[in-house]
Amino acid sequence: MAGLSSLVAILAISSVAPFAAAAPQNAQFISVDADIVPTDLVSNQFIFDSVDTQPAPALPEFHSQASALEPNVRDSLKIECSAAGVKDWDRNLQIASVFIILSVGGLGALLPVACKHIKWLNVIFGAGVILATAFVHMLNGSIESLKDECLEGRLGDFDAWPGFLAMLAILAMHLMEHVLTARLIHHKNTSLDTARCSVATESASAGEVTPEYKDEECGDEKRVDVGHVHAPMLLDMDQKRKQLSTYILELGIALHSIIVGMTLAVTGGTGFKTLLAAISFHQFFEGLALGTRISALHFTRRPLLMGILNASIFALTTPLGQIIGIGIRESFAPRSPSTLLTIGVLDGLSAGILMYSAIVNLLVEEFSSPEFRRYTKFARVMYFIILYSGCAAMSIIGKWA
Repeated sequence: MAGLSSLVAILAISSVAPFAAAAPQNAQFISVDADIVPTDLVSNQFIFDSVDTQPAPALPEFHSQASALEPNVRDSLKIECSAAGVKDWDRNLQIASVFIILSVGGLGALLPVACKHIKWLNVIFGAGVILATAFVHMLNGSIESLKDECLEGRLGDFDAWPGFLAMLAILAMHLMEHVLTARLIHHKNTSLDTARCSVATESASAGEVTPEYKDEECGDEKRVDVGHVHAPMLLDMDQKRKQLSTYILELGIALHSIIVGMTLAVTGGTGFKTLLAAISFHQFFEGLALGTRISALHFTRRPLLMGILNASIFALTTPLGQIIGIGIRESFAPRSPSTLLTIGVLDGLSAGILMYSAIVNLLVEEFSSPEFRRYTKFARVMYFIILYSGCAAMSIIGKWA
């Protein structure tokens, strides 16, 4: 019994000793998987003669595995970003899609030119389509391209590039229209002064004097009524301004349409048919919007031919992108940095062009005109409904294209 008591005492003392008392100066410790334990419980001495007393090294395998995974991840990402070629690519279906897109785009653009009598319907619906195209399709496409991980931080830590590019395009549009309009006004004023002098000279030669206008710039003080000179020139100046804004709008849409065509041409598998259907509606509504602006222009020479020519240019842009895409499908890498940068920048600039055109040249111009304010309340409500319908139609298509 006494022996049992002695054994219990020895065990208790040996378990408390490492924590309660200071270790002897010649004692050494080793880090092992279990707690720090003595090697001789009977003598209560720490014996490490037969054990390697070097500190246990840190376990580096987790860090080494992580560092080994990072190059693999980077390599796989590089392979994915530089991958080229298209799987399950159907040549016959791709060629057929070129003519399908050409037909629906041409129909959308030519329809308003042929139906100018329903301009009030087309203009507002087209404004909604252009507005949704800018915000839902182009700006969103620019965001997706410029924020893709395959760019690997090449744009720095500035995340607002798409909006910044759109803003630059809006400012450039505003400056361009201001400068060109100022030049146009100067040219028209010069022509108007020449016309005034000509009319004044003819009136003076015929002995006719009218008190409505006194022209002192023609050498002599001749009085002539030139009201009939003002109206045609001011109307012509307004048409020149509308032509300018329409051509810039067509440029923005054309850039986006080429990108859309290339995207369709390098798409294979089951997603191609869905994308083809979505882009067909996309091109029809976009052509309808642009054709509306073209139909509102008054060309001095061959108006019908000029309208058809401008509409046909739009109809050919997406098929042109498809032909380019078909030609480079084997080498085209949709997620390469150069491709992402090109598409992202073009989409951002095109979005700004369409935003400016839709808001300034369509919405403000149509809804602030005296003609609009003379409409009945029902007609004004219909304008807003048609505008929102155009926005909704193009926004829904944005789910697929």
